[in-house]
Amino acid sequence: MKFIVDRTEAKQFEDGMKYIAIFDKDNKDWYEELKKFKTDTLKVMYNKETYLVLSTNIDATMIAPTMVGDVVEEIEYQEVKVNPNLYFVDGKVVELQNYETIKNGEIVFNRDKRIEEIKKELYDLRVERDIAPFEFEVDGVTYLQNNRSIDQSNLTRIVVMCQALKKTNFENWKFYTKEDSEKYVNLTIQDMMKMANIMQEQTTKSMAAETLLTHNLENLTDEELKKYDSKEKYEKAYKNM
Repeated sequence: MKFIVDRTEAKQFEDGMKYIAIFDKDNKDWYEELKKFKTDTLKVMYNKETYLVLSTNIDATMIAPTMVGDVVEEIEYQEVKVNPNLYFVDGKVVELQNYETIKNGEIVFNRDKRIEEIKKELYDLRVERDIAPFEFEVDGVTYLQNNRSIDQSNLTRIVVMCQALKKTNFENWKFYTKEDSEKYVNLTIQDMMKMANIMQEQTTKSMAAETLLTHNLENLTDEELKKYDSKEKYEKAYKNM
């Protein structure tokens, strides 16, 4: 059963109460036609041009096709969650991904948009990995050290200062514990050089992993792009750097 709104008309009952009459191209009245829908099916209202789902309900009386081009069609019942990206395609209610569009009633894959979406995901993962804290051991105790740009700058500045003053130690460098409490520790120049190398290596690896994966995206098939798991791919690439 299917009803397509062709025109609407303002009318009134004998008692003077006004209402909007809804007709299809065969001049059939919606309020009569809705009685013909089955009771156990899902009624889907969607736009004839865009296929965007406007409403769903088992009860046809709860559907209100008031605009020309509104379509009400019944299908086998399926669970439908409220979502602004629902479309009616091939007799089913489907959720479109950001990289999909509807063309001539079919789902079309937007390859360029999907690639840009993945690039953004890889960039975010690179930034997250770049600044992630790493473990650093001093005198048998393991601490956590952030790898933000400010941490790298501070460490470089301190190393240069110590070398200029011929100092072999720096007092009260701030670390964190796994419980997120602050700990102030004295470091040797060797400790600081080692820490600087770890920071640089982490930054280099995080950028290299992103670059490798980004450059390979154009070589992937549409299906591979659709199923692409950015986090899984990035973590694997980072470990192999």
